[in-house]
Amino acid sequence: MTYDHPLITVEHVLPQNPKADSQWVELFDEERRAQWTHRLGNLVLLYRAKNSAAQNHDFTAKKAKYFTGRGGVVPFALTSQVLQHAEWTPEVLKARQEELLGVLFEEWRL
Repeated sequence: MTYDHPLITVEHVLPQNPKADSQWVELFDEERRAQWTHRLGNLVLLYRAKNSAAQNHDFTAKKAKYFTGRGGVVPFALTSQVLQHAEWTPEVLKARQEELLGVLFEEWRL
């Protein structure tokens, strides 16, 4: 499998600018959004078209945009792992952050 790098983008699952009436504002107060928005555990790879479709939607809608529609399922394993979660909470983000850092430390022998 090859990747067309100019077509791949980084998506923030917890959006950078959530709508005031969104689930994100309920689950993540301002301090937690600042803490988690740009951390590795909140980031996934997407094709540019899917990233544009995902936007600032709530988690359930974002999952549908990531994994359905034109182009089918995204081929990135770390992105596909998001599908297993029913919701995207600070606890889920913390666990994902720790898991990803563990993989990096092991693979890069840090």
